[in-house]
Amino acid sequence: MTTKQPSEYNLSTKDVYSRQSIYGFQLAPNCDKFSFVSQYDKRTTEVNASGHPRMKDSALADLFLLPTKGGFPQPITSSGDINAPAVWAPDGNNLAIKSQGGLDVLDVLNGQRKTIFKGELYEPPVDLGDEYLGYPRWSPDGFWLAIVTFDPPKSTLRLVSKDGHTSRELFSLDGYFISWDWSPDSKKILLVTRSEDGWVGDIRVVDVSSGDISIFWAEENYEYKKPVAIWALQGDKIIFRSNRSGWSKLWRASFDGSQIQPLTVGGWDDAAFRLSPDGKEIVFASQQNQRMGGSDLWLLSLENGEQKRLTSQDGANIPIAWSTDGQIYYWHSSPTERGDLWTISLSDRQVGQLTYSTSLELRSKLRAPEEVTITEDDGTKIPCLVYLPAYFQEEQRYPAIVWIRGGPTGICRYDFAPYYNWLANQGYVVITPNYRGSVGFGVSHMKAVSGDGLGKNDLKDVLAAGEYLKSLSYVDLSRGIGVGGRSWGGYLTLMAITHAPEKFSCAVAGAAIADWRIQQSQTEVRYYDRWLIGGWVYEQAQRAVERSPISNLDQIKAPLFVFHGEEDRDVPFAQIENFVKKAQQVDIQLEYKFYTGEGHSNKKQENQTDVLERTKVFFRRHLQPWDFRDNPSSGQVQYI
Repeated sequence: MTTKQPSEYNLSTKDVYSRQSIYGFQLAPNCDKFSFVSQYDKRTTEVNASGHPRMKDSALADLFLLPTKGGFPQPITSSGDINAPAVWAPDGNNLAIKSQGGLDVLDVLNGQRKTIFKGELYEPPVDLGDEYLGYPRWSPDGFWLAIVTFDPPKSTLRLVSKDGHTSRELFSLDGYFISWDWSPDSKKILLVTRSEDGWVGDIRVVDVSSGDISIFWAEENYEYKKPVAIWALQGDKIIFRSNRSGWSKLWRASFDGSQIQPLTVGGWDDAAFRLSPDGKEIVFASQQNQRMGGSDLWLLSLENGEQKRLTSQDGANIPIAWSTDGQIYYWHSSPTERGDLWTISLSDRQVGQLTYSTSLELRSKLRAPEEVTITEDDGTKIPCLVYLPAYFQEEQRYPAIVWIRGGPTGICRYDFAPYYNWLANQGYVVITPNYRGSVGFGVSHMKAVSGDGLGKNDLKDVLAAGEYLKSLSYVDLSRGIGVGGRSWGGYLTLMAITHAPEKFSCAVAGAAIADWRIQQSQTEVRYYDRWLIGGWVYEQAQRAVERSPISNLDQIKAPLFVFHGEEDRDVPFAQIENFVKKAQQVDIQLEYKFYTGEGHSNKKQENQTDVLERTKVFFRRHLQPWDFRDNPSSGQVQYI
């Protein structure tokens, strides 16, 4: 018998979808403090198109300073209009701040703030630890700030002077910038670019004076681990990350493209990296010897190639900064910790925690997942995470759900993921597979979902996860197994119940692809969908029909709940609207909810709460055993 009631472990909507966070830690030049952003929720009133007031949920942010030797954070802005971290000028007296209106420079000494550029700045989608390479970047001489603007399909690298009096366009292309970094002498900028098709790009060097551009590295498979590049302190070498070997690895080369050599090798990914103050070593995040998708800090000598492991904390450990006194600052998060700033001393390996963002109450409701690997009949290995209720007891039996994350080029990490804990704490065993298409397990694993593998290899892996659940002694199979997911997870959910209708007893699909012909013609990420299906839908007409759940809609036997934002531009709403209309014409037990004003994911707290409640009631009604005390539909709202 359980010792506590499950309600004591319930996670709230804010626990699951919290926008309250700290991020963007930037070390001051004298290494005595960090600037960082604290984001928080705020509800405001706005007037809609009909002239009626309505509540709007939004996320605002303020800028703080944190002493590196310990102490309380001190606010330096409180307007809430910050939407990206501040970046220190080389003199340590000024901060460049990306605000909602453009780019400002704040004088830390007197508090004066001046707008030097008006317009929307572009922030590239990069991995944790690489964000700083996409912020406004000061030139080492402190005169220029390099920024990027984006006017589809063109991206433009611009230089703006510190006083805002001078601005010029340096380089434009049809595509995207991933990162940019100044040479030590302020004469060149190192650019990582991405083509308009999203899957190839280059590393380029731009001469600031002449505008001349040279290319020394061509990169493919951008979606696996987005490459970044920095200058070595000597100014004639470049250190970069590439997927060329089939894994994400660190490389070094001369800026003219010669003397290219790998710095790290092995069948695992190496991620974010930082250069030591003297330029002789690198600290980098590596998945070597870590839990699934996690990373530890490793030290690499650029002189002799020697490597040393620095941390052994389960979860993600990402380098943030390296101070002149031998302290390495890093971000640590785990399945029971949101993420905080930590430090490790190179002299004695002592670690310390500088921020605390996860309450003890929340941690008590979280249980770290178990790692399993499913080996399929053809030898394919599928890494998975299994989440159990926080109050799990081996002598009890629990219904089970396969919950499929979005992507497909994502990863289920051994990291903070409260949604899975929320679902497990409703009384379920939850498995989430890193199906083919996932990153973190080699480029070949990711590419297995493209072309003919779409909706086939990944679906096979999802079905294997369902079969694995049946082998667990603590799983209650009396009412079958549930399946669910959002985005690509929603697509695979619909594929599962249309192509393997006997495997699952109920299903929840959010923001799901239902018809590839509508999907590819209307999505704003067409380059991505073209790669997935292996061409344009008119070129792959048969595949587009075969891999569209709507084509086999009449095969559905399981009760189904679908939800979708009416303003979704990633997975256009038109296809699920059509799916529902056709489902109503056949004998399908269907519930649905469309959210007005929401995009690919719900942003308003009341809609987030609504989805959680509907999902909870749906699975409770179709998977949980009933008794004489609990009405599984109590509190259920009318589905429309």
